[in-house]
Amino acid sequence: MAEKDIDKLLSMTDSKYRLSVVVAKRAVQLRSGAPSTLPTDVKAKTRNLVTQSMRELATGKLRIGQNLMDEERFTQDYMRQRQAQLQAQLNAERERERD
Repeated sequence: MAEKDIDKLLSMTDSKYRLSVVVAKRAVQLRSGAPSTLPTDVKAKTRNLVTQSMRELATGKLRIGQNLMDEERFTQDYMRQRQAQLQAQLNAERERERD
């Protein structure tokens, strides 16, 4: 899918480099839990987040510069999630040491 819509995606930006940055940022947002704009049947066909990002842009439901998560909020959410993961790992290690 991504390959056949690449011309459409390139026409949405001023350069292929900007497109790659936008797609990469969206993939990171999806990985950290941002909701996808794709229908579940389309989303289920691929687990590749870069492809999902490209499909979101190609469908027109997500536009460059719009509907993307605020970068500051994203960073804060990501840091909170990462801290929670590290705390859970630490707690698990402490439980193992107690046993």
